[in-house]
Amino acid sequence: MAATRQRIIEATLGLIAERGLNDVTMIEVARTAGLARQTLYNHYPDIDSIVADALTQHNHDSVAQLRAAIAVVDSPVAKIEQLVRHIAQISTHHGHAIGVDHSLAPHHRGALGEFDDALDEVIAEIIGDGRADGSFRGDLDRSIDVALVRHLLTGVSALVAAAPGDAARITTAATRTVLAAVVDQG
Repeated sequence: MAATRQRIIEATLGLIAERGLNDVTMIEVARTAGLARQTLYNHYPDIDSIVADALTQHNHDSVAQLRAAIAVVDSPVAKIEQLVRHIAQISTHHGHAIGVDHSLAPHHRGALGEFDDALDEVIAEIIGDGRADGSFRGDLDRSIDVALVRHLLTGVSALVAAAPGDAARITTAATRTVLAAVVDQG
């Protein structure tokens, strides 16, 4: 049962990366997963449910990978660099831009908001660490600056997803922009 669901999720993520979110169908997921279409309906009522489940798992895995990437560096500045690099990587490598949940039916979007919440938590931790060690400006406001950094990352994700060949240049510019906004210049 779990193995079948995992095959469905992996097939769905592969199709999203290959064709984009709007071109994923039940027939294509079944074919890619090597399953009968009825088997999909035994596990999921519709394509939106499959896509929501696949993206939820992908987002959970992505947050775990982000936390692991940030754990290997000590300074808040290096953590910002890892954060931007990670967002660019998932947008290039997985063909998945953050904010993609807007294409889903409204009743499936709520679960995917968990990624934004987790990302906000990571950003807040980095900003808090930077303020605590004096490397970031003391006047940063958690409620405002966390949202601003996340929205910049959403822009990075969209740019990289649209132009994967420019990912390095976009990542460098985005890192520079975030650091210019948060680092204490004094």
